[in-house]
Amino acid sequence: MVALPTDTQYALSGVANDDHAVDTVFKLKRRPGGENLPLFLPPARWREHLAELAEPLDSRVLSLAESAWPGAVTLIVNKRADWPTRAVDGATIALRIPDHPVAAAVLDLVDAPLTGTSANIHGEPASLTADDVRRQFSSVHSAGGDSESLHIVHEGGVMPAGTASTILDCTGRTPRVLRRGPVLSATVGELLMRHWGLSELDSDS
Repeated sequence: MVALPTDTQYALSGVANDDHAVDTVFKLKRRPGGENLPLFLPPARWREHLAELAEPLDSRVLSLAESAWPGAVTLIVNKRADWPTRAVDGATIALRIPDHPVAAAVLDLVDAPLTGTSANIHGEPASLTADDVRRQFSSVHSAGGDSESLHIVHEGGVMPAGTASTILDCTGRTPRVLRRGPVLSATVGELLMRHWGLSELDSDS
């Protein structure tokens, strides 16, 4: 288990298809059961991993992924039924590639999808520094809990975006903005307009 710096905020990351790692994430966050975890894909081989865990994407959604990643945009797509994991209990899966050199290096080294949920106790503020992560989980650590095995990767600063990623639901006929994070790049906005006739202003309507 690592608390990983990303381009938005610190994330709690464990191998997504390792049941023990996923259970530890839920326990550390005190996250209610039934709430799916977003996943990070390794930058070097994201297409291969995408094919293993998600149904084939519409060409327009694939173009959107190619333009938005790495970056602070999470895409919700349909999950393959034969990719079992406790991290994602349902028909859809939330994916992104963080645009951060440390996160990218860890993901490529492990070469597996990792959980990408925020490194904070459920309902508490996001962790933007290594000290924030330490403070959030200090009570669990002092009680001899699973945080003793949580390794905090030090970044030495505040996460650049400081807010959660934008979430685009791409499972319907047109993408819908479920959560607004950092401003979408001009390229992503152009793709939304070109393929679906959507602007960033009306894409969540």
